[in-house]
Amino acid sequence: MRKTAKSNQTRNYVYVLYQDINVVSLKQLHLDFEKQNVKDIDTLYLVLCSNGGSPACAFELAYYLNGIAQKIIGMIPSFAYSSSSLLALSFDEIHLGSFGFLGPMDTQAPYYDAEKGYNYHSMENIDACCHAIIDYGIKAMDKSVRMILKQTDLNASDSIKLSKGMIESMIHPILNKIDPNTLGNYHRASDLASMYGVRILTDIMGIDINLAWGICEGMTKGYPTHGFHIKKSELKKIGLPIVEVSKQELKGLDRLKFRLEDLEPFQGFSEWGNKYSMIDKIAA
Repeated sequence: MRKTAKSNQTRNYVYVLYQDINVVSLKQLHLDFEKQNVKDIDTLYLVLCSNGGSPACAFELAYYLNGIAQKIIGMIPSFAYSSSSLLALSFDEIHLGSFGFLGPMDTQAPYYDAEKGYNYHSMENIDACCHAIIDYGIKAMDKSVRMILKQTDLNASDSIKLSKGMIESMIHPILNKIDPNTLGNYHRASDLASMYGVRILTDIMGIDINLAWGICEGMTKGYPTHGFHIKKSELKKIGLPIVEVSKQELKGLDRLKFRLEDLEPFQGFSEWGNKYSMIDKIAA
């Protein structure tokens, strides 16, 4: 539950998070709020443009901001991937520019590339890999049995036994490379964003737990790639609070998208008093 306003004075703030979500940006946001002595906010306009990052930090951001602001309006001019989509679940309103979208919330795992150093891939890739191996084995087994039955005099039982030996010889080397402990860790981690999201939706936003699980499971596992663009019409169907913005705000958000692309990542309060002048100033 958000706090009740303590005075009739309107206290609105604009904060820009054009940054990855991690312990550094979490600490910086807290320091920014402490420096401004911001404790009670009527409406926080949060301009969000982020590749995402740590689900745990996004989770803590959601609770921190909702403990200070009675209402949070997320303004998304372009991309909000991964953990920034998790943070967006805590917004009372989501305002998207023409090019704005959320990305799936599937958790990412680091892997080492000898040429590039550490990169990341989706936990869902691990799950997809296991399913691919299983599907390949089943299809190969079926094809092998059919071929043996067609080209030999063996009965079905003997054909299956012969085929089983052939398929095992092909798949066994692959399975030997899979560490069960690592696989188990990946499977547990793949549900991380969904579990954090459910808690945000039920605890902060007051949404029914079954509906919350439906939203979060869909946003975690319902898309083919981590970089998929989920646009406003689909986000509405999912159940997120997408608001149709005015033409003025839409133009401002669209300008802001391309302006941000020319800037280094940053975060901080806007010195301008309302969302329209803030967008116009930054996007000028």
